[in-house]
Parts: sequence; C-alpha cells; structure tokens
Amino acid sequence: MQPQIELQFYWRRQDIKEAIVAVTKAVAAGYDTKDKLLAALPQFSTYRIALAIDALITADMAKNNLGSLTIHSDMDIVFELLKAKLVLPLSLKDAKNPAMRRVLLNKLGCKNPAGVETLLNTNVAEV
Repeated sequence: MQPQIELQFYWRRQDIKEAIVAVTKAVAAGYDTKDKLLAALPQFSTYRIALAIDALITADMAKNNLGSLTIHSDMDIVFELLKAKLVLPLSLKDAKNPAMRRVLLNKLGCKNPAGVETLLNTNVAEV
C-alpha cells in the first residue's frame, strides 16, 4: 500500500493574517491607493496595513506601481489552500521536501509557488 500524507496550510505570519486578508480583499474591491485603503480599513492601524502590504510585496503577491497596489491572482489559490486539507499519495519525506511542495503548488495552479510558501507554512502528517 502506498503511503499517504495529510497536508494542511496555515499562515506564516499569524500576527497579521487578518490584515493581509483585509488588504487583499480591499484591493480586489478597488481600494488600491494608500488613502483609499486607510479609509476602507479603519479597524486596522496604519502600521498593520503597512506590515500586511510589506508581507504581500515580499512574497511577490502584490505590486506597487506609482502608488497603486495590485494583487497577484495566486492569492485566490492561497485562500483556498487555507480552507483545505489535502490527502496525497506521498511519503512524509517527499512531502517535507521544498522542491516537491513547489511542484505540488505548481500543479494546483500557482504561478508563484515560492511566494505562496513565503506566506504559508505547512503541516504534514501521515494518514
């Protein structure tokens, strides 16, 4: 019988995960400048919004072009990965290999698997 693992993704930056989600959703809704984001997200401090934007830019999931922020389409995949537990026919050793995880993320449709891994950690367990 082939070994199976359960793979679950969770936020690497637990302290600002809500801000990352809020900034991503706000930019997708058209609030793509500093002033618009601050007005749309009054529940977050300027500092937390800046941390969220910095995390997104560092992961190459957001781009700042002349003060206008755009979000990479892979963020939709990130949100779906956070909801799911994947049961895969892999060994535990293969699942912990970063190259194998990037191949897996590529096959799930990510154009930027390294960026996804910058935002998310994985929890791997044998089934």
